[in-house]
Amino acid sequence: MRNTILLIGAIILLTFYFCEKEPIFLKDNGTLPVVRLSIDEKYLWSPDSGLYIKENYYQKWEFPAKIEYTEDGEQIFFEDVGFRIKGRGSRRKSMKSFGIYWREEYGNKNLQYPMFPENQTIKFKRLLLRNSGNDFGESHIKDGAISLIIKNIANVEYRDYKPCVLYLNDDYWGIYNIREMITPHHFDYRYGVDDDNVDLLEGSEIHPVADDGSIDDFENEVIKFITENDLDDQENYNTFSDLIDIESYMDYIIVNSYICNSDWPVGNAKWWRDKTSQNYTKWRWIVYDADWSFDLKNIDKVWIGDLYGKPYDDARKDGFYIFNNLVKNEEFKRRFLNRYLFFIENVFEKDRVEAIIKDSQSRIEAEYLNHQMKWDVLPKNKWNDLIDELIEFNDKRHDLMKEIIESL
Repeated sequence: MRNTILLIGAIILLTFYFCEKEPIFLKDNGTLPVVRLSIDEKYLWSPDSGLYIKENYYQKWEFPAKIEYTEDGEQIFFEDVGFRIKGRGSRRKSMKSFGIYWREEYGNKNLQYPMFPENQTIKFKRLLLRNSGNDFGESHIKDGAISLIIKNIANVEYRDYKPCVLYLNDDYWGIYNIREMITPHHFDYRYGVDDDNVDLLEGSEIHPVADDGSIDDFENEVIKFITENDLDDQENYNTFSDLIDIESYMDYIIVNSYICNSDWPVGNAKWWRDKTSQNYTKWRWIVYDADWSFDLKNIDKVWIGDLYGKPYDDARKDGFYIFNNLVKNEEFKRRFLNRYLFFIENVFEKDRVEAIIKDSQSRIEAEYLNHQMKWDVLPKNKWNDLIDELIEFNDKRHDLMKEIIESL
């Protein structure tokens, strides 16, 4: 009798196990654009070349694939492309980011389609299908929504944003964020500059790294000028203004310090220029990857270089090297504080930010349940609460930063 009971119990447990492990076949509900990626399974799962194998996450391998893009059920394009895993720490997450590359060896050398309707760029060499980075499993809209908040106002480069549903080899793969990639090709297609002449730098302002191009001109012109000249002298300041776009640098500092991008500066710091064109020879700055921002835990954390606050991390002080020299100049300081108040009162105005965040939420809300079932992320009610926390952050940060800036 006892053996019979044990056998029945084992059967029940095994039945429960296999029922739980049975795959869930999901289908999108038609509210978002759809991307379908087709790629040989060996490039995903084989031990020696599979991009989803732990040992291969950080390889810079690129494999051939096909991409189909549809909106409202209509096929917009169907192309042969290159496929890569993208991201840094987020590569370890179950839902991974993908880079899509157009090259002549696959077919077309670029995509010609206005992916982002209000964006003047209608050609793309690369697109990023992003898993929301470190925001995966949380709001899933944070970085994209912040891009929309500063879009067409901040004098910085940013990555445009559109949500979509992705299928990978016909398997539902959840809600992805279609993003621009900031590479020399981006500046070629947006501004018509020669991408071979673009310097794209990142990291520490004192010891930058070249993402593309060279650090030489930046070090020999910008950093050397600061080390040899006091920027509190107006003539020196005017000369320095011919080297960097002061307005772009101001907006870059304002946005990142206001949103409390705690992975910045040094981390998530990029800037660029074209060495030859008449219009883009000044260095300009880029705001990207705001996953570690708009966090209620950091609501009182403020760092604006030597002007105000405490460093998030002493190792990142080099990220304020230019600012700490510029702010010695009274004209720059006055313009910077006035510009900061403009952002507080207009760009980060409470009702405006709430509307953008709520709109970003509503764009993916109908699809969220499928995404949640696929990746076992936050249930809908907790997701809603987290979105509300983004709004609460801005409401409180708005008042705090206004008080601080008006006091300086």
